[in-house]
Amino acid sequence: MIGELALAMEAVAPSRLAAEWDKVGLLLGDPARPLRKALLCIDLTEETLAEALRLKCQAVVAYHPPIFEPLTRLTAWDPRGALLLKAAERGVALLSPHTALDAVQGGVTDWLAGLLGRGERRPIEPAEAGRPTERLKLVTFVPAYAVQVVREAMAAAGAGRIGAYTHCSFESPGHGTFHGGAGTNPAVGRRGRLERVEEIRLEMVCGRRERIAAVRAIRSAHPYEEPAIEVHGLDPGMDAAQGHGRIVELERPLTSADALRRLRTGLRLPAGSIHMVEGRRGRKHRRVGVVPGAGFSMLAKAADQGCTLFVTGEARHHDQLAARARGCDLLLAGHTQTERGFLPMLARMLEPHVPGVKLLVSKADAPPARLA
Repeated sequence: MIGELALAMEAVAPSRLAAEWDKVGLLLGDPARPLRKALLCIDLTEETLAEALRLKCQAVVAYHPPIFEPLTRLTAWDPRGALLLKAAERGVALLSPHTALDAVQGGVTDWLAGLLGRGERRPIEPAEAGRPTERLKLVTFVPAYAVQVVREAMAAAGAGRIGAYTHCSFESPGHGTFHGGAGTNPAVGRRGRLERVEEIRLEMVCGRRERIAAVRAIRSAHPYEEPAIEVHGLDPGMDAAQGHGRIVELERPLTSADALRRLRTGLRLPAGSIHMVEGRRGRKHRRVGVVPGAGFSMLAKAADQGCTLFVTGEARHHDQLAARARGCDLLLAGHTQTERGFLPMLARMLEPHVPGVKLLVSKADAPPARLA
């Protein structure tokens, strides 16, 4: 089914890794419809859609999202609208991995960086290690004699699990105050006056799914009528291996000309198709920034981290001047040229997740401009 392909894409390129502005996943189609063939391409165009229909594909995985800007109307008068309407009318689902596939370890950016040679890699902009809402911290304030009972109840509900450990908690002593009004029945002290009680601040981590059960457990085991409970979202931390862009520490430093030749060979590009902005000729680069597509906006962050060469698809004239002014050489290998060669690898990544589905790499997909 189409939905299984969407889940396969989530498995190989999790949507949480995509840029905030991006549109990834299933963009058009019914997830419950059958799927036998899918076409992989960089861009949904008249040519790639015609190819998909000729090959009797029920889905197109377009690396660039076919639906990106918000749609206020969808008509055949607009070329993009006509293309989307044709796909919908012919029952062709549209999906896109885009920047999620760039950011994931072993994705487009790692592939492009690998063309330069061996070396350690790290993201220019590391991704979060997980969704902020996946891990929480529960805090409650308990009289010392009841701490163990409350901790056991929270642990039984799923709180306090870190790796293979259970009952993980933290305690800190302090004093709590309360003034019980009419109708209250304090477990400690008396109503009608300000009470000051020695308490333990009890903290335990908790998964999002266990939150409701753990809060109920606190209320059930806590001796107070109205226990104070805090729920805090935890910063998931940063992922050292995944994120946007890559910084490569080359084992063997390269000149810009050497890097250009390796890119041209790896991307199978003709002579003269890669633009080079070079400062001091013959300078060797050990630390290189790499971003596929239109990645110039990340050059400053790469340069701030010591990169003296930056590889991407395209950059405007004034961006090229800016790169030279800050002493960072620049290689521009073409927007889709830095992406298209990864499509066969994407097919291999998806195949185990969708057995019985034939994944075809487009032959009609091509850059909009050609060398003349």
